Amino acid sequence: MLMNTKTSRGNEANAEFRAGVMACLPTIPGYWSIGFAAGAIGTLAGFTTLQTALLASVLYTGSAQFLFYSLWAAGAEVASVVFSVFLVNLRYLLMSSAMSVFFREQSTAQKLISGLLLTDETFGVAVQRGSQHGHVPYSWMLGLNVAAWLNWILACVVGAWLASALPPSLMEGLSFSLVSMFIGLVLMIWFASRRKALETFSIATAVAITLATAGQMDISLVVIIAASVSATLATLGLRLFGKGEK
Repeated sequence: MLMNTKTSRGNEANAEFRAGVMACLPTIPGYWSIGFAAGAIGTLAGFTTLQTALLASVLYTGSAQFLFYSLWAAGAEVASVVFSVFLVNLRYLLMSSAMSVFFREQSTAQKLISGLLLTDETFGVAVQRGSQHGHVPYSWMLGLNVAAWLNWILACVVGAWLASALPPSLMEGLSFSLVSMFIGLVLMIWFASRRKALETFSIATAVAITLATAGQMDISLVVIIAASVSATLATLGLRLFGKGEK
């Protein structure tokens, strides 16, 4: 009887894991598009394919990887790079807190594993599942997270490998792509924004602070100050603008 119960639980866990993998499928093209670019930019920043793979495995976040490559290529100090990545990844603390209501029956180890592999995409999929059923099974979440994690690593490796296979002359000509990637991301956010005036003000503020302080302090510190000040002013402007609409 006990063996049958364990077998039944094992089969149920396997089924939930497969269901989690299937739930991840719609998000995989997004992982590949961003991961491919992250791997290529890692190569352009001077990292080997193996180093890019290890970074993708441990850091496992697109925005932080792009920031890491940018600061590293600029010659920032290790402490500055770590602090900057920490600030960018703080949002996952909020996401994990929001997910905790769906994991009340899970063990501490299961909660920790689920939180460590959480991304923006898996968070969205898991919240939808939790809202429908009131809870998220650990096996299902593990399948969702592992599928996303492996695809991200593979995408970064393929991007890094293809970039490293390019001739040195072409690699030198593509050195602008790191800056171009960030410009493209900023423009995508700007065009998608409903308050372009506020976005323009925030971008202009960051650029002005960067130009005014770039030669006076470490570039990584300049990035942190410019981003923090512009984001704070944009938040205050958003609050004032929101009150005006009411």
